[in-house]
Amino acid sequence: MARRTIFIGFRHAARKLWGAEGLAQCAERMSAEARSACMDPLVITSEMLPERFVLEWYNVAWEGPAQRDREVYNAFLDRMMDHGFGAVRKLLLRLATPGLVIQKCGELWRHDHTHGELTYQLTGPCSAAVVLSDHPYVKTALARSSIAEVYRYALSLSSANDARSQHHLQGEARLIVRLTWSR
Repeated sequence: MARRTIFIGFRHAARKLWGAEGLAQCAERMSAEARSACMDPLVITSEMLPERFVLEWYNVAWEGPAQRDREVYNAFLDRMMDHGFGAVRKLLLRLATPGLVIQKCGELWRHDHTHGELTYQLTGPCSAAVVLSDHPYVKTALARSSIAEVYRYALSLSSANDARSQHHLQGEARLIVRLTWSR
């Protein structure tokens, strides 16, 4: 399950980037179950919703309004973070060093997700490896690239400059995201 702030962030990002038409296009592409939980209500009242709805959001935004344009799609993810995670954690992120954000990643993950394990290793003064294990986001290329961008952008909300990410799959159940930044 994933925290509702993620879905509120998705809706806001779609509306901000693509207007009511883009938001409607996303809704049209969703399954009836996801649409009734994430799009139809004016207020999302469930504290947690299934992770498969996050995966649907990734797909409908990528295939729909983003038109498979990586830059446009990443802007969508970044706006989602601004209005979901970023809005909730704004003070922490503004005051935190990149290293502190990395060290808190497991705790931050667990606040928003009921499953999966997020661990880290600081690999240098301006680099780290973050590992997501045993989670649906590891299973598809789009979800892997999406979560790598989410981590990169979360880091950029701290005092990190020029945050970058690279990712790869290790085995079938581990996503390794390598993050670098400058001071």
